[in-house]
Amino acid sequence: MLKKIFAKMGVGAAKVDLTLNENTYKLGEHVEGKIKVQGGKIEQHINFINVELWLEVRGRNGQFHTHKVASIPIVSSFLIREGEEKEWGFKYDLPMDIPISASNCSYFFQTHLDIEGGADAKDRDDIRIKAPEALYQFVEALESLGFREKHHSGQFNGYKQEFEFFPTSQFQRRIRELEFEVAVEDKGLRILLELDLPSFGREREIKREISFSTEELSNNKKLQQSLHQIIEEMIDNPASYEHFQPSHYQRGEYKRGMSGLGGAMGGFAAGMIGGMLLGEVMDDMFEDVAFDDIQEDLEGADDLFDGDFFSGDDEW
Repeated sequence: MLKKIFAKMGVGAAKVDLTLNENTYKLGEHVEGKIKVQGGKIEQHINFINVELWLEVRGRNGQFHTHKVASIPIVSSFLIREGEEKEWGFKYDLPMDIPISASNCSYFFQTHLDIEGGADAKDRDDIRIKAPEALYQFVEALESLGFREKHHSGQFNGYKQEFEFFPTSQFQRRIRELEFEVAVEDKGLRILLELDLPSFGREREIKREISFSTEELSNNKKLQQSLHQIIEEMIDNPASYEHFQPSHYQRGEYKRGMSGLGGAMGGFAAGMIGGMLLGEVMDDMFEDVAFDDIQEDLEGADDLFDGDFFSGDDEW
């Protein structure tokens, strides 16, 4: 009798553990692992096991907000006897349109063991989601042209994930900042490129949607040449790129920050958050100028190269 009472409170009850083959993955990669249930001190009926992928976003006020990306059913309705062990395989394909892990957003899997008439058991496993190889190739081409990533690049602001760079050599006097959003597609990358140009004491923003195939991305020299030509054309003819007309529309009904780059990183999460939090806390969490002001303060600082987002050395 005491065993049953304690088990209902979670003492001596069945436990669940998700073991992943890796803890770092790239967008779109296949996640695999094993789920083990260890029986407690009494026989218990399990209603179901599911695994949820959660995105955790930290606002500029330091508060964390979690959002469920996916729920993966594993098994339902079974009996676990005293001391018995059961095991199932776990498989899940990561989406391509969620934000990459960054300084203000991270991910974890939460495994939920629903126990009939007792306290449920849970297990949390943190993972890191990195950029796909195609995006690293694009960034390498940018770096070859003298662009360096800003310290807070890649932050997810509740609407989109934007990557920010500043020039250090040939474009230093002609460009204040280079920003881009990206959609990873089967045949390559589609990018919304934005240049901030100095113009009589103010910034002049110009935008252009560009695409690179997988083949183009794999040839760094040609990619560098193409990117150099694109940037030069934008600088030489800014009027042609001041009034950007998006050719695609993102999912969701959120308006602020919409770029028109369908399938862009963060687009899926933005649509999800848009229905949950925008009206409550997003305006307080992310002021339009907050990240921009931080970037301006950090530009040129010695620590800009510490924890480079695409170097593989950043921590979260």
